[in-house]
Amino acid sequence: MTEWSRFAGAFRTRWPVGLRAGLSVGIPLLVLVPAGRPDWGAIASLGGIAGVYGAGTPYRYRVRLVAAIGLALAVVVPVSSLCGSVPWLSVLFVGVVAGVAGFVCLATRIAPPREYLIILATLVATGTPVDFRGAMTEFALVAGGALTALLVAALVLPRTPETGTVARAWQAIDEVLRTAGTPQAGGARRQAVSEVTRARETLRQARAGRGDERTRSLAAAEVVLTWALSVSIDAKAPLDPASWEAALHRPGERTDAPELPGLREISLTADRILRGEAVDEVEPARLSLTERLRDALNPHAVVLPAAARTGVAVAIGVLLGRLLGLGHAYWVGLTVAAALQATNVTLLVRRAAHRIVGTIAGVALAAVVFAADPPLLAVAFVVIVAQGVSEILMPVSYGVAVVFVTLVPLSLYDLAVPSAQVSSAVGARVLDTAIGAVLVVLLRVLLWPRATAARLPQVQARTLRSVAEVFRGRWLDGDEAELRENRRLLREQVLDLHNIAEDARADRVRGRDTDRITLAVDELAMLALGVPFGRPHPAREQGERLVNGLRSLADALGRGTAPGERPPPIPGYPRVSAASELLATSLG
Repeated sequence: MTEWSRFAGAFRTRWPVGLRAGLSVGIPLLVLVPAGRPDWGAIASLGGIAGVYGAGTPYRYRVRLVAAIGLALAVVVPVSSLCGSVPWLSVLFVGVVAGVAGFVCLATRIAPPREYLIILATLVATGTPVDFRGAMTEFALVAGGALTALLVAALVLPRTPETGTVARAWQAIDEVLRTAGTPQAGGARRQAVSEVTRARETLRQARAGRGDERTRSLAAAEVVLTWALSVSIDAKAPLDPASWEAALHRPGERTDAPELPGLREISLTADRILRGEAVDEVEPARLSLTERLRDALNPHAVVLPAAARTGVAVAIGVLLGRLLGLGHAYWVGLTVAAALQATNVTLLVRRAAHRIVGTIAGVALAAVVFAADPPLLAVAFVVIVAQGVSEILMPVSYGVAVVFVTLVPLSLYDLAVPSAQVSSAVGARVLDTAIGAVLVVLLRVLLWPRATAARLPQVQARTLRSVAEVFRGRWLDGDEAELRENRRLLREQVLDLHNIAEDARADRVRGRDTDRITLAVDELAMLALGVPFGRPHPAREQGERLVNGLRSLADALGRGTAPGERPPPIPGYPRVSAASELLATSLG
């Protein structure tokens, strides 16, 4: 696919996202610029950036998220302006906001831009110190902009993605069976686990209940996935589609094809779920905000260290900008925050480079736009278009999106300070961005070179503990509701494992057989999620020794020590035995 076709595809599929973002930021400008207060319009637009959040998420979740981000912006912007006249207090406040926002966004799994736009608004406000009365005015303006974003999120093209995500989950399960017995089987299994996990999160965000048809469909898909994984794992040759298509697409329908193990049981169970009879298997678990934040404070979690790094790095960026006497010192910290959206050194360096190149192109575009000294209302329309285009292109080409991202703050600067010469800000933007890009790479490489290396064993250990719990529920304890939740938790953790493992490979992490450990844990997870139907359970003593052995290996992984008790070979389950032995050998 050519670059132009990717851009065209982005405009075809993401134009509602760009429209909402442009209107959220632009409506305050279109109201206040003609009223003769372009400076107020620029401040109110900081609240409007809340409308950028929640793209591609369920309607109800998007509205709640935009409201929460808008409230946060209405608080931090005026407080940041109050702190702006005291340099050390300003640096401290920015660092605290960056760290807290990063923690909450990571803990609650808010998608990019995550904490970035909250940091952006906080940093911009440091450049406009105000007194208490001015802070109250800013609060009202930012709150008004946030309310505008909320109305846009609620009223403008309120599309919902739930149906599409559930359909993709079924398609991924289809692919598991289509690729069974082929070299592509392993990748298809991982993709199916990923798609089902994403669909579950989407329905949680939508607060879909038992009566929702999509909730029942996903619950049926989860049951079929368990069967499909076991069939794929055991397959020695490609399957005849006639032997599984009816069970996958028309549960409950009889077929004349040779019956696969577990087919009839799974088909009937899925059919009951779809007809609304097996209600106990449908209700999605929901974690409250407090529970998510508490989980993120767990000693084994990686959220708190990552958020702390963000807070420290952004504060250092702002401090450096002030020490160098830069006129727009906050742009250094802003570049640091943007680059830290990357999860490994390779992506961070690439993102920093794209940030520099995109900024250079963006200031060149800004120079052309402002060369003709456009009227303020025209500048407001430039903001709307640039914000919308940047949101459309962001997932496709970060560097090209930055070109338009750069145009937005420069245009807002022209509106906020009409008497200022934008040309001076244009040159400063390039210099400050370059300083921030170099700084964030140095901080990541010199201060936190082993950030990924520290995260990977903890994620491996957490995944392995969930593997042990699924085996325990399958072979030892008969609580089906608990087993379903443990499977769902394991699917989420497998997705985290894959993401962190990719970061480790990008960072060239070297440890005690890192790749072999990840391979073994991933294999055990897939085997736990797809325990074969119709195969006798191991003796209880063997099952208990396996569970205890896996827990022991997880503890050894988390502590970085040699394992104690090892899982025994399990008769009738050669792949479980082989993966357990590979893991124990790699750790020992």
